[in-house]
Amino acid sequence: MVLTLLKISREAVHPVFDSDEMRFCWKVNMQQYLDGHGGLDPFLSRSSFILADYFGRIVWVATRDATFGPVFTEIDCRRRPHRYPCRGRLEIIYVDHLCNGQIYWRCSSCSDKGIIVGWEGSCWDMMDRVPVHALSRAEENPGQDF
Repeated sequence: MVLTLLKISREAVHPVFDSDEMRFCWKVNMQQYLDGHGGLDPFLSRSSFILADYFGRIVWVATRDATFGPVFTEIDCRRRPHRYPCRGRLEIIYVDHLCNGQIYWRCSSCSDKGIIVGWEGSCWDMMDRVPVHALSRAEENPGQDF
């Protein structure tokens, strides 16, 4: 089942991220925005902090849903074609959980797209975290499994 989903999702990525278009996309390693403990580096410049927040929101949504296929988000595109803000929303096309952890994303309106790596263990990684509501229910009824 998982391999079938993986195959379908990879096939969905290739038309968007073919080799000719790869030259014109964001290639982001989230480790450049982090300190040694997975938190945000306190000495980032303002422009680096803005980019870290933008790409961090993409990572947060992609790992929160733990999906293989396309996910439409509420994250606004940051591009400004012809000095007007793009009205598109970001779409997370594919998260490669099994191989190298690449997150593929694109804008629904303009040609902005990218690949994010190095997010594992960061402050935006929601993959292995327990949901907050499960923690609160466990505190209310100790000794019961949910």
